Amino acid sequence: MRLSNVDAVRRTGVFFFYDADGVADETVFTLLDGVMPHLTRLVVVVNGALDDASRARFEALGADVVQRSNEGFDSWAYKTAIEHVGWDELAETDELVMFNFTILGPTASFGAMFDDMDARDLDYWGVTVHHGAPFDPWGLLEQPYLPLHLQSHWIAVRRSMLASEVFRAYWDDLPPIPDYAHAVAKHEARFTQHFERIGFTWDVYVDTSDLLGTTLYPLNSLPVEMIRRGSPIVKRKTLFAGVASVLDEHATRNARELYDFLRETGAYDVRVLDAHLARSADQRETLETMHDWLVLPDAAVSQQASVAIVELGDRLVERLALARSSADRVVVAGTRNRVELLRARGDAATLLDGVDVAIVEHHHVEAVAGVDEPIVLLLGVDGFPVDAPLGIDADSRREALVASLALGRGGAPAAFDDEPALGMLVAPPALHRGWFGRLGHEGVATGEQLFALQVRSRSAAPLRPEGATAWVRRDGLVPLAERLGSSRERMGIDAWGDVIALAVQDAGLRPRIATTVDRAESELSVMHAVLRRMAKALGASDGEALSQVLARVERERAAGAA
Repeated sequence: MRLSNVDAVRRTGVFFFYDADGVADETVFTLLDGVMPHLTRLVVVVNGALDDASRARFEALGADVVQRSNEGFDSWAYKTAIEHVGWDELAETDELVMFNFTILGPTASFGAMFDDMDARDLDYWGVTVHHGAPFDPWGLLEQPYLPLHLQSHWIAVRRSMLASEVFRAYWDDLPPIPDYAHAVAKHEARFTQHFERIGFTWDVYVDTSDLLGTTLYPLNSLPVEMIRRGSPIVKRKTLFAGVASVLDEHATRNARELYDFLRETGAYDVRVLDAHLARSADQRETLETMHDWLVLPDAAVSQQASVAIVELGDRLVERLALARSSADRVVVAGTRNRVELLRARGDAATLLDGVDVAIVEHHHVEAVAGVDEPIVLLLGVDGFPVDAPLGIDADSRREALVASLALGRGGAPAAFDDEPALGMLVAPPALHRGWFGRLGHEGVATGEQLFALQVRSRSAAPLRPEGATAWVRRDGLVPLAERLGSSRERMGIDAWGDVIALAVQDAGLRPRIATTVDRAESELSVMHAVLRRMAKALGASDGEALSQVLARVERERAAGAA
């Protein structure tokens, strides 16, 4: 069936939407704005929550909004929409487009795609395919391998198939979908092959047949190449799915290359993307997936004023000297009692020369609300151990933090000039002494503590400012600073670090890890050496991928426990 032969195409869109907060943000409406000119009707099926503002925006598009419990993933949402439209109306519909929130777009022309596909004689089609795999990942498939298939984030079905009894039977007989594995095995990976065997014809808009044997999942692995081939969509999770999502296939540059391509070409507004990631994604997963470390230039000069806020406490002389060399202005912050004790010191006049003093009720971050400079250096009481032999470990870690972050009035502060979404810079994690054992076990702030401070947890391992040292954008911490005066929450230094990192994300900004060129050289060398030692300790692998090594370790652990 060719739609180019149809005088006025009747095309119904079914959009499946889910968000943990029930919020449809600009990424959703940017996508729908691109698709709507090609639809005559839109049905939005919401699994789970939906706030009033999002519902109003869907309805302003003229959409029917159908809200249901968060069950059955996309396939049962599509089934619900089909029943909502009704089989009689579907039999008169030229094309039904089933698409969902897991994609972003447009990154290329939807109009060009519809014009191309309308001219093809097809019963159903999609934008992209998954190349399949020579095994069954879940033991749930109809055959012992994952077949090549249209991806269910976009499948269009024409009247030649919509009006058939077999299409209706497919949805009538749709099995329960309790989890992601069943969502793929019982619908996404089945749909294409099922209807092809019956005799219906299909095709894909973005041809990746030349990439068979190169990648299993072109849209995720090679998103920039897919856009160049005309794909009007990219996958959301490409930017936060984690390194493990692609490490078995390639060296994981896909997410960073996609983000940089979108920013440099304007193919998609990254301001919309940044806001979406800040609201909904795990900050550490975003950092790791996008390789979001920042290597700071040596000679950059910031165009914005900066202030250092120094918490009263241990090593004050050292931290004041660092503050004076790093920021345009210095503020000492502490409770009234601590400030009075400082002023009573014999060296107080020297210490406070050219330094402003802020009285805070609880925590030095409170002082952020009282400064005007857009860039802030936080210098808290670092909490490093002082009982190490000769103090070497503690002092060397302080030195690393200083080298990574306190780079005069340039370097770290200048990074905020060019990155509007940047909210905080923290130093790389330490790998020596006991700090190595903390990797993978970073989160310590409790849900009750976060709730008390009105901070939302979006990460099991926030990018905390280690040693209470970080550069932050003032706007990222003002809301938290204003709340702290009335708070009496007592936490350790690591928990405060978690709160600060999450508060920055609450403000719609992104924390990143920063270092300098010389520090990056030593850190890369140490990390690689650590990985080699760990791999050697895990035993001979004969070229195993990381996922295989981890699976083997888990099997051995389970066997040992039994």
